[in-house]
Amino acid sequence: MNIQAIVLINCIGFTLLMILLISSHFVRERRQISDNLFTWMISLTAFSCIMEMITFIIDGKALPGMRELHMIGDTLLFLANITISFSWCIYVDLRLYEDEQRLKKYTWKAIPALIAVLSVILNLKFEFLFTIDEKFYYHRCPAGYTHYLITFGYLTYSLLIRRRYYKEHGKIRFFPIYMFITPIYVGATVQFFIYGVSLAWCCTALGLTGMYMSLQNELSYIDPLTKLYNRNYLDYTINDISRKNTPSGGIMIDLDYFKNINDTFGHSVGDEALIDAADLIRKAVPSYGVPVRFAGDEFVIILRTSEEDKIIEIVDKLRKAVKNYNQSSQKPYQLSFSIGYSIYHSEATADIFLNEMDENMYEEKRRKHSRSAKKSKPA
Repeated sequence: MNIQAIVLINCIGFTLLMILLISSHFVRERRQISDNLFTWMISLTAFSCIMEMITFIIDGKALPGMRELHMIGDTLLFLANITISFSWCIYVDLRLYEDEQRLKKYTWKAIPALIAVLSVILNLKFEFLFTIDEKFYYHRCPAGYTHYLITFGYLTYSLLIRRRYYKEHGKIRFFPIYMFITPIYVGATVQFFIYGVSLAWCCTALGLTGMYMSLQNELSYIDPLTKLYNRNYLDYTINDISRKNTPSGGIMIDLDYFKNINDTFGHSVGDEALIDAADLIRKAVPSYGVPVRFAGDEFVIILRTSEEDKIIEIVDKLRKAVKNYNQSSQKPYQLSFSIGYSIYHSEATADIFLNEMDENMYEEKRRKHSRSAKKSKPA
């Protein structure tokens, strides 16, 4: 690979990342740890693109200070390699579980990274990972391959995090982990076997760019308050069911007496009630279901099954979850769900499907209000 190609590839990677850094400005305003970590990986990869280009340019240049510059540059690249792969594991965990307390578990998982960092620092004196010869050329030592193995190890571990999450909580449509990992696997593997090729950092830039584009697509389908899918995604899902004639069912859920919560405790507490309700719904939905905030205090669950027994099982699970919540919650309000369901039939339209579950839900709501009215009548 000639020097012109190396410069071009790394400049492309750097340019992509600069555009990504500028366009992700509003995402960083959320000040979430995961967003800050993503920005950190973008910045470090951009730095590495430039640093790798410099190390290739000065390779074999017998000028004063070149050997020291070469050693420092390659040391920083080794450190960046380990740092980004470990940071990626933390990022995946945060994106999936959204629980900062889980990061405490990464203390022992950081041991391989810490060993790798220590070895890079020791290499400055003993040169057992890589060396710069008397003619100022870079040479990778056999021990240097262990850093590739640690990097691949962390990337593979991120797949295990994703797999474990899917087993526990079901699949989520948006988190294209392979879009990030695949380019890195390809670039790093080629660079692992063919010395003199510079692909790893540009491929990392491509992976980060692909991830960002997919995550932006996700934001257009997510309700910002409850973090459930929104009406746009519901329309997409129902149209997909209708187009493919997929056996499906739907559950409509209305939060009873929500106006009373707002009027009595204020809109901020009302928002808390919606978030709590959404959390109960999310936990009740199986892997073949999609939870949606339909409108205001109404929610919909679309299920990729037309088996009525399974749908009733989820309805019962929702009722039990609300009951347990009210018994254990310290909030000043209690939650109540009116629920109705329907099964999609091939001859039905999307509107008929939604209207049927909506009507069944309102039938239950009318019964509740009727009982409430009878209790409030004077004797």
